Amino acid sequence: MTPATPSTPATASTSSTSTASNTTASTSARPDAASPATGLPGSPALRRLFAQLERRSPALGGLLAERLWFRLPAAPAAAVRAARTPHGGEPFAVQWTHGTLRGRVYGDWGNPTAYLVHGWGGWWQQLGAHVQPLLDRGLCVVTFDAPSHGDSGPGAHGGRSTTFVEMAEALAAVVAEFGRPTVVVAHSAGALAAVHALGLGVQPDSLVLVAAPDGVEGMLPVFTAALGVGRRSREVMVRRAERRVGTPVAELDLLTMAARRPSLPRLLVVHDRHDREAPFSAAVRIADAWHDARLMVTDGCGHRRVLWSPEVVERVASFADAAAGRVRRSSR
Repeated sequence: MTPATPSTPATASTSSTSTASNTTASTSARPDAASPATGLPGSPALRRLFAQLERRSPALGGLLAERLWFRLPAAPAAAVRAARTPHGGEPFAVQWTHGTLRGRVYGDWGNPTAYLVHGWGGWWQQLGAHVQPLLDRGLCVVTFDAPSHGDSGPGAHGGRSTTFVEMAEALAAVVAEFGRPTVVVAHSAGALAAVHALGLGVQPDSLVLVAAPDGVEGMLPVFTAALGVGRRSREVMVRRAERRVGTPVAELDLLTMAARRPSLPRLLVVHDRHDREAPFSAAVRIADAWHDARLMVTDGCGHRRVLWSPEVVERVASFADAAAGRVRRSSR
């Protein structure tokens, strides 16, 4: 999963509703040319295999689909990551239930803290454009790779596999090391992990969800359609996935997880209208249902390029700056 080049600057207009303020940004950048959210563009041979397994052995088809569902895409070259790594910072290693998480901390530890959370198959440098603007506003910035991603060690199921729940547990472990978040900025499936982590003691003042899906259940049709997984095989796959994660798929819904919390952080939702991996309707659903939410809409940034849009970077930094101001005032 390599990042797209930064998008060009954009103009914006703002309007408000009763539940969320909505900012629309237009940009000349082309939508992402990435494959669907599976990270596995379905080949004709694979589709034929799943069609045969659906007829002859849906149990085997479900087993194969489940393994592919949890299999991470190949990691990017080290040079690609290095090119996106901001200067400075200190490397760290944090132990968690299944091994070692590695990342980097920028700025003074005593300052309000921002945590950057990448998505499925991603790496922390994909959010690297946000580091300096957050530092400029006096925040400490903590970045890390999730289990089985980047420089971190494997999760419970090996080096090419993890779960959203493990990603949430990893965030909670890093927060336990560096302190309560002022803001968490999470991309794509990292947003599900960030919201799940609210139930693990992660309590930010504010939360930014960029290109977020609204749940696992809505991602399943994209995956099964891409690979040609049949209905019976899919049923087996879902049962196996639920056993692996320990949670019903229906409960891995972002708003269902949020509804269990007695209080929620302020929220900024950033989403591109033409995102082909996480539908724009998910952003609208999240922003409409969250009590204190703002929605920023881009046009032409796609699923990953949105992270590098200068206008998005500025909006996130301003949102984080306001959160830091509240934290500083409350600590006086």
